Amino acid sequence: MIIKNCNLIKVVSCDKKEGIVDVAKKLKRNKVRHIIVTDNNKPMGLISTTDINNRVVAMNKDLKKTKAEDVMTSPILTKDANDSLPQAYMEMIKANVFSCPITKNNKLIGVLDLKEAMNCIVKNSPSK
Repeated sequence: MIIKNCNLIKVVSCDKKEGIVDVAKKLKRNKVRHIIVTDNNKPMGLISTTDINNRVVAMNKDLKKTKAEDVMTSPILTKDANDSLPQAYMEMIKANVFSCPITKNNKLIGVLDLKEAMNCIVKNSPSK
C-alpha cells in the first residue's frame, strides 16, 4: 500500500517570501486553517491561523515586513507519494499531526489527512 493510491486533499500553499497579509488572505479565501510554505514548490513549513495570531498579531510584528518564512513552523513531516501508507500513518500518529504534505519528485502534489489514510488502509486490507 502506497500513499499515491489515496485521495489527496488539494493543497493550499504559499512561497516562503510571500507577505503575511497575502498569506492570511489566501487562508480566508480558501476557507482553510493552515497553509503549506514552499520554496520552489518544495514544502518547508506550515502556517496556521493560530501562528498568525500568536507570532504576528500578539507580537505586534510589522505586517508589511513579515514574510511567511518568519512565521512558519518548521520542520514539518512530509512524505513522498510512493512511500508506504501504513508507515506514513504511524509517523503521523507519532508526530501528533492530522495531515501531511505529499510530494512527487520533491514537488508538492497534495495533502494526506489521517482519516483518508485510515480509510485507504482499511479498504486495501485483506479481508478475513
